[in-house]
Amino acid sequence: MVSEEIARIKDDLSPAYKRIATYILKEYSQVGFMSIEELSSMAGASKASVVRFSRRLGFSGFNELKKSIQSELRRRLSPYEKIATTDLDRAPIENQLKLLAQNEINNLKNTISGIGEEIHKWVESIKSARSIYFGGFGATKNVVSLMQYTISVLQNKPTWLLTGSISDFSYTIKLMDRADVLVVMTFPPYSKEIEYMVDFAGERKVRTLLVTDSIECPIYSRAYSVIVCENNSLLFGNSFVGPVAVAEMIGNFIILSEKQTGMEEMKKLFEVEERGYRAISMEDR
Repeated sequence: MVSEEIARIKDDLSPAYKRIATYILKEYSQVGFMSIEELSSMAGASKASVVRFSRRLGFSGFNELKKSIQSELRRRLSPYEKIATTDLDRAPIENQLKLLAQNEINNLKNTISGIGEEIHKWVESIKSARSIYFGGFGATKNVVSLMQYTISVLQNKPTWLLTGSISDFSYTIKLMDRADVLVVMTFPPYSKEIEYMVDFAGERKVRTLLVTDSIECPIYSRAYSVIVCENNSLLFGNSFVGPVAVAEMIGNFIILSEKQTGMEEMKKLFEVEERGYRAISMEDR
């Protein structure tokens, strides 16, 4: 995302570029619809500096930068705004399928391309943790639950799912200490409960592993490691193709790093399940 790249390089920029970067980040939703004259005036920089700054970000000029920002802003529309403004319903069904599928393929590609450096941090943190806490609210609760299940199958350690109201998980997080790990997932609109949870974990020196969509997530800077997922949905608030893929990949990388443990834990699970099914079948006779 443009905002992420600007924030990443901002501190290393010249004074003129830094003024432009600061203004863009502060008035992001307005810059997407400004002229180059308006931006240069508001940022206190020349039009030539705005053009050179745009090229520093990899764009051919300000117009291309502005179009990219507009594209990001469209992705942030609420679901009812997306439905109201789409013309996808006028397209033939084959085209609808093609466009919807390509959008999710792009989400997956963009998510995977940016997580290589963070996978190692996640795997090592999960493997070394005493207990693992998983936090998610709303729709993300279901994806976090999938991740909890995957990791619980492969690790011989307690895992806890934190969701619901504050009182629903307070009695659980009070057990946290620095030997544990907190895995959280949050997308717009970001959960206030997650913010409280992460702050509490920070006080206990617990590492937070975060899955989110952008550096604009309120807890981005407080996490030990962040996996950024492309979550663009043409009609819904968020796409969960990327987050589900991340949940699956984390499990796969844990297996690859500890094949023997993975096999043993999987075998234990199957034995427990088979014993349970035998007991149920006997009761039904």
